[in-house]
Amino acid sequence: MKKLDATLKEAPVQKTTFKGREYWLKRDDLINHYFNGNKARKFQYFLEKDLSQYTTVASYGGNQSNAMYSLSAFAKIKGLKFDYYVKPISKWLKENPVGNFKAALEMGMNYIELNDYEDFFQRMSKPEKTFHELGKDTLLIRQGGAEKEAEYGVKILADEINSFAKEKGIKDLSVFIQSGTGTTAVFLQKHLNHKVYTTPNIGDSEYLRKQFSLLVEDEKLHPTILESPKKYQFGKLYPEFYNIWKEINEETGIEFELLYDPVTLIVMNEYQKNLKGEIMYIHSGGTFGNESMINRYNRFFKK
Repeated sequence: MKKLDATLKEAPVQKTTFKGREYWLKRDDLINHYFNGNKARKFQYFLEKDLSQYTTVASYGGNQSNAMYSLSAFAKIKGLKFDYYVKPISKWLKENPVGNFKAALEMGMNYIELNDYEDFFQRMSKPEKTFHELGKDTLLIRQGGAEKEAEYGVKILADEINSFAKEKGIKDLSVFIQSGTGTTAVFLQKHLNHKVYTTPNIGDSEYLRKQFSLLVEDEKLHPTILESPKKYQFGKLYPEFYNIWKEINEETGIEFELLYDPVTLIVMNEYQKNLKGEIMYIHSGGTFGNESMINRYNRFFKK
């Protein structure tokens, strides 16, 4: 295990080529080993804040969540207990921990399996329930870090991109970023001088618009949602996901994330011909979870 360090570096921007077109790539995956990509941006406020009034940090989500991994490191650095609420975990994963789940356990995560997870999810998603369900000494960070405090770190990302575009003399810049809860995308558009495009991964466009509105009421400040040509079920394996992931890894020499990136890459490649000016793709990190995804794809292709 690497030494725990909460220092967040400024993410560099590099030019790369994919499928014959040049792109600017914002390397948010290089910010920090434990806090990279959108998780670094979402959790920066909490990393810099005095949390001595809390004994525990709690969150919930999938058993291979990138946020779960980052929060386990965050709790360890802050000297807090980490409680993570999750759907029942398979016997196989318990006996063979892998990926983000394994790393989070090694950092002291205490996971709590819930048969009524959907009910818990609905209750915890409501801001007014934050301190009443789990107690005032528990800091609850909702699934994927979908908190208003995330705006602090995402604004820094927007400032970095605005400065980069000004320095390079780029007037027309289209910025692509993946979305789960849409938190990073909506705060980015609020503070960016350029157009933000995003794609829904967890739900559909309607779900994403609702998530945007919970954080930023003014719809004029919302990013543009681009749907993929084909409907995909989140978490399900698709050959075209693996293929585009493998293709961009080989063409750029950079490892991308295998759960969220493929849909956004497919959509960007589909729409890029209709966009004027230059394009930037934000690498949102999360590659530590690729181990479990690659194992799943290996089993998938064998079948």
